[in-house]
Amino acid sequence: MAKGREFYTEYPKNPPDWYWESGLHDASIIGVETYEFPFDYDKYTAKKNKYDRNMLSLRIDAKGALYDSRVKEIRFYNYKLLPESVDLASLEPSEKNKVWWLADQLTEQNGKYELDILIEICVPHQNQFHLRLRFDRAEVDRK
Repeated sequence: MAKGREFYTEYPKNPPDWYWESGLHDASIIGVETYEFPFDYDKYTAKKNKYDRNMLSLRIDAKGALYDSRVKEIRFYNYKLLPESVDLASLEPSEKNKVWWLADQLTEQNGKYELDILIEICVPHQNQFHLRLRFDRAEVDRK
């Protein structure tokens, strides 16, 4: 975790209900999974974003989070990694590889959300990366 540095989360003015308004600073990412949903030809209506195509799941250990310590899992539907984003494989934690959530910024554009998460991966030195993604909707499991 970063010591002696300040990190700021920029909160949206009207956040969605699922958003962690208080912040997840110092929460740990303990699992990353991706899913590709099978295409349902019976439901296809020629509207690209009508149905879920894929999902990114981040399992969170928020015991150490400074503010919102109730978040357990965040699922992003119809996600797309944006340029200059960290590779998802590097987010997979291990005993030597701790992944910390430092700050985030959520924006909404044209009915889609963009989330920029500043993370720190401690292997073998502290390295900070951005996980940038665009998605249609999200679900958050809380304790």
